[in-house]
Amino acid sequence: MFTLTISLDSLALYIVVADILILLTYVLYLYQKKRNLEKAIQKITVFITDYFIHTGAEVQVSCFKVDGNKRFVTLIESQPLKRFRYSNVLESNIISHIYKITGYVVEKIYWRFPVQVNKELHPEEEKYIKSNEDTYFADIHTLTNADGEYKVSEVSWDEFENTKKK
Repeated sequence: MFTLTISLDSLALYIVVADILILLTYVLYLYQKKRNLEKAIQKITVFITDYFIHTGAEVQVSCFKVDGNKRFVTLIESQPLKRFRYSNVLESNIISHIYKITGYVVEKIYWRFPVQVNKELHPEEEKYIKSNEDTYFADIHTLTNADGEYKVSEVSWDEFENTKKK
């Protein structure tokens, strides 16, 4: 037969209770940290979505924290619009507004403009592009189809100087 006798003195009991309290405090700290991260991501996502809704553009935003940093990276997906052609200028405005409003630093913004490759695969998107008033692709299409071939010919030096001055 085997007998085990455990005697708990007050010092051992205090150490066990202190360990349990420290462990519970750490678990609560991790939970609060995760909750604050989710709130920060939600604030940034809502702010960017509202920012573009006020301009009339429909975007899908996702945000995540870079590992080991206190900064965030944002992904913005939108239809290719002419006003987003110079999105790098828009990025600095968005980043500064996010910092002013939410207090969080967005390190980078990545843009995604899905382009329809095959019209037979996605006929519902073709209707959207036709109904959209933005002429971004129409402008590019007319430029590329205007002259399909290069024309190379010899010109005199005077003609070259005249075209250079224009």
